[in-house]
Amino acid sequence: MKRRIAWLAAGLMAAFSVVVILPSAYAAVGCRVTYAVTNQWSGGFGASVTIANLGEALNGWTLTFAFPDNGQKVVQGWNATWTQNGANVSAANASWNGSVSAGGSLSLGFNGSFTGSNPAPVAFALNGTTCTGTAPTSTPTTFPPTTPPTTPPTTPPTTPPAGNAWNPPSSLVQPLAAVWSHQEQTYSNLYGFRNYGWDQLAAGGGAINYCVRWDSTAHVTAAQRDSIHAALQRQYQKWMDQMLDNGQGWNNWPYTQVPVKVVGWAVRDRAQLEWTDTSVDITVGNINENAPQCSPPCARFFHQDGNYSGCPGGASRHYDHSLWLTAGFQGGAGGDWGQRVGSEYFLSNVNATNIHIFLHELGHTYGLDDFYDWDPTPGQGFIMKAGSATQITEFDKWMFRDWWRHLKSRYGR
Repeated sequence: MKRRIAWLAAGLMAAFSVVVILPSAYAAVGCRVTYAVTNQWSGGFGASVTIANLGEALNGWTLTFAFPDNGQKVVQGWNATWTQNGANVSAANASWNGSVSAGGSLSLGFNGSFTGSNPAPVAFALNGTTCTGTAPTSTPTTFPPTTPPTTPPTTPPTTPPAGNAWNPPSSLVQPLAAVWSHQEQTYSNLYGFRNYGWDQLAAGGGAINYCVRWDSTAHVTAAQRDSIHAALQRQYQKWMDQMLDNGQGWNNWPYTQVPVKVVGWAVRDRAQLEWTDTSVDITVGNINENAPQCSPPCARFFHQDGNYSGCPGGASRHYDHSLWLTAGFQGGAGGDWGQRVGSEYFLSNVNATNIHIFLHELGHTYGLDDFYDWDPTPGQGFIMKAGSATQITEFDKWMFRDWWRHLKSRYGR
């Protein structure tokens, strides 16, 4: 599946970091921009852009850069208003992220297209301040590779957790070690990132809230709404069940059932929703990324500190993930923000045993990687290798468990 990962502070980092330190008269001003090609397919790619504010607090910002190749285009962006004129690209703050504290950071991203090569931009400017220097000497000069290795890594993880159960089938031990080593090489902030699905689940005490972004002009009946909600619960539990052995949590996993509740829907026009009850909050006309979005003050993506004081329904109406259902969308996308699939696809499979594209994208929310360029289990197939399986396999289960054993200490387990 083509995917877009909008990690707030981390992703698969390209070896490209630009820093500017201005003359002494402007010593309080500075910026660092990290540009990442998160994934690439024939004629298209996904990219993330992280901006670190090294100077004074910002109240409104615009990032500008130029693509090196004339065939590179921004197709769809998020967390900013994206425009392009020729090779020149501009990303201006959205209504909710214009203020950036000193030392704070921003995470933007976009899906793009290209016709020739796809080189990284070589210069950025923030509010007219050009970020053109090299990294300070204290910054590491080596970075993770921009693409997965051409051959699977064989070295064991560099930071194996101590004293934890690890009992996968013997045939999977080496492939699992290769996967974790690969992730350590390609995720620049693997252990420091704090908004994986694991973090969201722990913050919710073992429960997950959703918002549905109805990115379609079609109407939705109450029966369709309820079937979508029920499907979310069933499909989500399929990943949670991978942590159970005979109904008991593996390796101190604390949850046997994970309640999934849909607390909101976002639409362009209220008349599209053919119900009048108040079972969910409804957001109308809040368009972001050219799609309806539930209230940002209620989103964990924007409030990882758990402060939902601006959410009209309070903390109980916050949402951890968005289910973004887009008319005509092919494939899927997933990250800490949630999962995106085609609205027609989801509804046509709403009663299916496995909604496999959704399951694949939910795996990304919990940190699991894609496998576009290498296969740790050649010929066997598994759901995180897009198109090779239609259900969660034993290999997927143990990759999922590997994440838990490496992160569980942060939750006191």
